[in-house]
Amino acid sequence: MRWTIGHILTVAIGVLMVVVFALAFFWVPPAKEFAEWYGNGHIAKIIFVHVPLAIVSFIGFIAAAGFGVAYLVTRKAQWDDLSYASIEVGWLFAVLATATGAYFSKLAWGEWWSWDPRQTTMLLVLLTYSAYLLVRGAIEDPERKAAVSAAYAVLGAVASIFFYWVVPYLPTVQAASAHPSGIIARGGLDFHYRLVVRLSLLAFLLLFVQLVRTKSATLRLERAKTQLALRETEA
Repeated sequence: MRWTIGHILTVAIGVLMVVVFALAFFWVPPAKEFAEWYGNGHIAKIIFVHVPLAIVSFIGFIAAAGFGVAYLVTRKAQWDDLSYASIEVGWLFAVLATATGAYFSKLAWGEWWSWDPRQTTMLLVLLTYSAYLLVRGAIEDPERKAAVSAAYAVLGAVASIFFYWVVPYLPTVQAASAHPSGIIARGGLDFHYRLVVRLSLLAFLLLFVQLVRTKSATLRLERAKTQLALRETEA
């Protein structure tokens, strides 16, 4: 069998995921900070999924903005495909990050939603890109759809950076946050956690790339089929 980029990515993702979960279950100790604050040091391990999902979703949104700019400059459909695929996969990751954040809230504070600053800003980002998907789906003309989507991707990236990477780091807001990602940002948790978070981040980043590659290839195939059908109809 000839190895392609897709095969290599799939194997790398699988190996990294197995390593991450093995380390999380058998090597990483309960977090002392979480044991003191919440009575259960093991719940800190949710960061191995929650934090990488959140970070990679934002990488996807920023990448989508870059692809959107490329489309506006060149008007080549391939850039629109990549921008849309990046936002769709980034949106999925943001949904999962929101869900895992809510699960942490339930374990730590006894309620699914605590209006922690990071929970709230993540929700705002999720709503921003949910609106993108709705707007894109409402436009029928392909060129207008691509142009509007590209402009929205750029504005959405600016908004998401402000919501999630500026607001939570304001001194008064950061002090009020007990969210796990905020704890890491303030230098909490030990070497075990930091190493496994980095490995998990790499795994989810590769997964994001693989899903975007797959989605954009599907979009190109669908567009080619549509163009072929139009030619046959005209003939």
